Amino acid sequence: METGDPRGGVLDAAELARRINLLLDFEESQRGAPVPFASIEEYVAARGGSLSRAKWTYMLSGDGRRNRDTELLRLLAGFFEVDERFLLEDSDVPERIGAQLALVRSLRSARVSGFAARTFPGELSPDALRRIAEVLEEESQRGSVA
Repeated sequence: METGDPRGGVLDAAELARRINLLLDFEESQRGAPVPFASIEEYVAARGGSLSRAKWTYMLSGDGRRNRDTELLRLLAGFFEVDERFLLEDSDVPERIGAQLALVRSLRSARVSGFAARTFPGELSPDALRRIAEVLEEESQRGSVA
């Protein structure tokens, strides 16, 4: 690993949170279950880092200041097997993650549409179901449905 930039990552807290949550969604889609905090904490500790539950919670929520712990961000990138620049710089979502997340969002949107159809049987016209699907797709594209 390179020596750390003393300023830490350049991403603001909200953008870092968005990216970490994308990585968590991706891992959940791969594993079929949420990633336990303990797994991340153990990975970081085994490599000489430290991550408290409180700090992790702040990182996930986007509350607080920009994360200045470059080494922690590098370790997290290692855990998620992404280029460290994704958590340290303003860079694109890795292609494999973007493609998988698009699939996950589509499946979730389909589940919500199916739920609406089952919840209101005979009450929703095909046009209404199409509009629901369109709204879900639009929100998914904006990142609101995950």
